[in-house]
Amino acid sequence: MERLIAPATVWTGETVIERGAILIRDGTVVAIGPIDEVSSADGAERIDGSGKLAIPGLINAHTHLYSSLARGMAVTPFAPTSFTEILEQLWWKLDKALDPESLRASALIGAMEAARCGVTTLIDHHASPNAIPGSLDAVKEEVCDRLGLRGVFCYELSDRDGPERSEKGIDENLRFFASVGGASPGCSAQFGLHASFTIDEPTLDRVAERIPEECGIHIHVAEGPEDEVLCEQAHGMRIIERLDRYGLLRPTSILAHCLHIDEAEKDLVAERDAVVVHNPRSNMNNAVGLFDLSGFLDRGILAGLGTDGLGANMLAELFTAGILQKHSHADPLVGPFDALHALLFRGNPRIAERLLGVTLGRIDVGAPADIALLDYTPPTPLRSENVLGHLLFGTAVHSLRVADLFVAGRPVLRDGAFVDIDEEAVYAHARAQADRLWGRLG
Repeated sequence: MERLIAPATVWTGETVIERGAILIRDGTVVAIGPIDEVSSADGAERIDGSGKLAIPGLINAHTHLYSSLARGMAVTPFAPTSFTEILEQLWWKLDKALDPESLRASALIGAMEAARCGVTTLIDHHASPNAIPGSLDAVKEEVCDRLGLRGVFCYELSDRDGPERSEKGIDENLRFFASVGGASPGCSAQFGLHASFTIDEPTLDRVAERIPEECGIHIHVAEGPEDEVLCEQAHGMRIIERLDRYGLLRPTSILAHCLHIDEAEKDLVAERDAVVVHNPRSNMNNAVGLFDLSGFLDRGILAGLGTDGLGANMLAELFTAGILQKHSHADPLVGPFDALHALLFRGNPRIAERLLGVTLGRIDVGAPADIALLDYTPPTPLRSENVLGHLLFGTAVHSLRVADLFVAGRPVLRDGAFVDIDEEAVYAHARAQADRLWGRLG
């Protein structure tokens, strides 16, 4: 089947084509260029791109779909004085309350809201200590099979809930990784770990013994300063060194946050070619510290961008990443456009390619047709050299409306509506699940 998007302003990920056209056949871009240079078969579906900006589908490199039903939730007591207490008083209460039905509702709602922000690929870090077996299948079914996004999934292994749940977490990661067969274009898996300070030595021993060589880990690293302090106290080394001792720093391993690692640890991350993911709005909300953006990029470390479950708008996340750097360093030249572009439009596609084995993040001949059409009429000239200014100071800070969204050429959104989803029914079900979920909070 062919689809022709025209006429639209097209940003390929590198260049802008005014009055452009994109021809999609069998899920792949087969032609792109000025409208008068791209032709389609008589039976092609024509999609009007007038007043729209076509961009590559966005990628969220670290999120928590299980938190989607937390909006408006109140917990008592809530008076944290450290990051660990935020986890104890809020997020570890929520994840324990999840059951199979509420975790499905969380996954679908989170994925739908991501789609409305132009996201086509989610790299998720799941936790549901009282509903572990089969939980990754449930999340994958909602995100990939039902909605149609791409996804990379893992279970957040931790010793905080006892040895029985820890062993179930290991089993769930290994079972799911085996079931999806490693990297595939639509769905893949990692081995999830919560954080160094909640994982004991015997557990890491079992992980190192059983994890396949081709499987990377997905872990929070030094999000709060206590993670490093406790690692040094308990193990006589810092977190990155500890992970490396177990052979877990791999090119397919995601190290989320990394706010408090030292220079030697950064060097080791670079040497092992592991991935680091920045989550600025979550870090600001938890008041945990500042990401060393230039320190990672200058070392050639593959660095990406995620939301950590705090929303789904990757363009707003990118805008925040920039202004956070400027504000924290009291320097308007810090966090420049090229560094921001490196995070979302170069880093995230490379991360996804490592995990899914498919080239994403561009609209080009031969590439999968993962495309978002934004309603956007620029009030100033939009050119290849200033497109990031429009995305950040136009769509991110004013209004972001994704009219159409395609994943491998398949429509997820058309004219602002979900194609195969009854949105009103899904949201009604989510509200009912949230009400029950909140009632189970300990």
